[in-house]
Amino acid sequence: MEKKLTAIDLFSGAGGLHLGFEESGYDVKLCIDNNDLVEKTHKRNFPHIPMINGDIRDVTVDQIRQYLGGESLDVVIGGPPCQGFSTIGHRASSDPNKRYAHDSRNELVLVYANLIKELKPKFIVMENVKGILTLDKGAYLDNVMKTLHEAGYNAEYKLINMADYGVPEIRNRVIIIGNRVGLPVSFPEPDHSDNPEDNLPGWTDCGSVLSDLVNMPDNPAFNHVALKHTEKNIERYKLIPQGGRLPEDKLPPELYRKNFGNTFKRLDPNRPALTMVPGNDAFPIHPTLHRSLTVREAARIQTFPDWVIFEGNRRQQGHQVGNAVPPLFSHKLGDFIKKQIEKAKELGIYECD
Repeated sequence: MEKKLTAIDLFSGAGGLHLGFEESGYDVKLCIDNNDLVEKTHKRNFPHIPMINGDIRDVTVDQIRQYLGGESLDVVIGGPPCQGFSTIGHRASSDPNKRYAHDSRNELVLVYANLIKELKPKFIVMENVKGILTLDKGAYLDNVMKTLHEAGYNAEYKLINMADYGVPEIRNRVIIIGNRVGLPVSFPEPDHSDNPEDNLPGWTDCGSVLSDLVNMPDNPAFNHVALKHTEKNIERYKLIPQGGRLPEDKLPPELYRKNFGNTFKRLDPNRPALTMVPGNDAFPIHPTLHRSLTVREAARIQTFPDWVIFEGNRRQQGHQVGNAVPPLFSHKLGDFIKKQIEKAKELGIYECD
């Protein structure tokens, strides 16, 4: 039996990234995150994978290597926290003179890159939000890439829409792939498209993954609990067309309010969903019901299998789902990296120092 490729997941969250790699056949040796609720979710769903719950800035390379049992490390994967420079809300600066003054989470991306320098995996995968592209006019990402290049990695980044890989969600994320075995960097080709001329299957619609939950009663053990909306909001929701938003200029005076956001957009069942952003109040309106999505419905859109249960209250569960990498995409990414490793082995360049 061929030995499995080894991987560790830094900033593992609810497990969307390593779940896909596991499904692709990798032996995930360790997960690291700094969140008690994430730890509960991890232990419930992935008790077979050791986890370090602590600030990654305090985790040493020697600690990590203990979990490898003397085996070489094929891949390091991870998605450092993204809220520090999300396109939603204020973005912190990484200017050297006021570095991380607003949000120390920005530092964690560089912590990830520096850990890579010491661990020396053959391949690396990092996921982050689109906002990293323009943080400090691109200087921040340039610094991350420079760190990886100085560590001996061919590394490139690409903005990828998860819908192009069968995920029923418009979700644009920056994916960094790198290797230190000498291969040119490439990315998995899309296998779905919204353009008929591409001769690919069309984008997956969100209605197909939600339809069987329409008549399901609340089930807290399944993360399927509908928010109790006010009567006024329910009346607003009734005015929102599929694929549209609340017609603010046509509201009767009793329904008007300021600052209508993502919670007043209804999904089109025949299209991919809007991006599932963290927080229970940010999930959009169900395609046919006059309420926002439940955590389970958002998890379905994120392609989590139903056996994955998220711990915490509804808001905390929503954050875990919204921050995750869709496992369907992760699985395809894992398959792609595996083929790259096979190519390197065929070329005799995989066993490097």
